[in-house]
Amino acid sequence: MALRVAYRSSPGGNDKPRPPWFGKDLALRSLLRAAERLAEPPVITFYNDGELPPAEVEVMAAHGTERPVHGGSNRASFRAVVAAEAAVAGGPDDLVWFAEDDYLYSPESLTALVRAAAELPDADFFAMYGSAALAPARGRRRPVRRDRPGAEGDPTARPAGGVLWYRGYATTSTFGVRAPVLRADARLLRTYPYSGGAWDTATCLAYQGYRPFGLRRLLPGDGAPLRRALPRAAIRAVLDVRALRRTANRRVLVASDPELVWHMEVLDGTTRSAPSAATTAVDRARVAAETVAWAAGRGLPIGAGGSRVGA
Repeated sequence: MALRVAYRSSPGGNDKPRPPWFGKDLALRSLLRAAERLAEPPVITFYNDGELPPAEVEVMAAHGTERPVHGGSNRASFRAVVAAEAAVAGGPDDLVWFAEDDYLYSPESLTALVRAAAELPDADFFAMYGSAALAPARGRRRPVRRDRPGAEGDPTARPAGGVLWYRGYATTSTFGVRAPVLRADARLLRTYPYSGGAWDTATCLAYQGYRPFGLRRLLPGDGAPLRRALPRAAIRAVLDVRALRRTANRRVLVASDPELVWHMEVLDGTTRSAPSAATTAVDRARVAAETVAWAAGRGLPIGAGGSRVGA
């Protein structure tokens, strides 16, 4: 099984609340640290949307292939990278990991991902961030969340790579997918970003065969004027219908407990479900500090190219 990593990066910033140790250079080195533990090195392609600090581009060039994309937005760059990776003539057992540039990786994350792909053959998509769990038996076409996060109280959760894997509800645009599934579902993955709002969640629900919106969520809740809200509602209505996949085409998303990668932002408790007890026990600041030490020992100092707060 070959692992391909599609690392999507940009120089832009935003006003997300971040932990004091945040940096995009830290995120990159944490991924490289996790990749070092794999028995077979992954093939990493760095998709850079914009001009990055030269020192960081040098690090990327030393560990993979740097490829510019001209997206200009999160949606556009995501669509471009999905199309590029779906076109790769890889093997039938290949696994593709799509990575955003502001996540912190535990050192065992990619190893656990590969183990899960090998030991859970019915899984199609893989998440290592997020604790929202799916209750598949309770909803035929409308998704239902379990009332407990992660694998807590889930007798169907399965071990692989030193962690438990459970049926995930949704994740972000940082996720894994089997290469044949990526090629089959590339159009779906590239279409749902047009739904607006939390389109990553909508995408996850759609490929699992669930209607992501329903009548109550067709109109965006962001106070947009009708001239923009009505076309968006029409798009969502069409996408709801497209999500009604035949049983044979409904995908399975599994997620790790504890989380093995973390979006480096400070959450207010309302943006996603509460983490599981196993995830809460992870000392992320310690993982960050250990990553800094690892990077320094390999001549990859953090801060040399400038920490860049971004999407």
